[in-house]
Amino acid sequence: MIFRLLVIFLAIAGAYYIIRNVFGNSEYKSCKKCDGKGYWIAMRGEKDKCDICKGSGRIPRQY
Repeated sequence: MIFRLLVIFLAIAGAYYIIRNVFGNSEYKSCKKCDGKGYWIAMRGEKDKCDICKGSGRIPRQY
């Protein structure tokens, strides 16, 4: 019983560690101005392209 719980805990901890290392080391981050969409809805309903990320929704991590 304790061995099963230990194995399950180690599997969950290992998966969490791998996910954090793989996705946490990306060289890009989500654009804050457009919430990662690449555009925002203007007053008349049209989509305006984000000028910070140029429509991609991602910016380099250094900004």
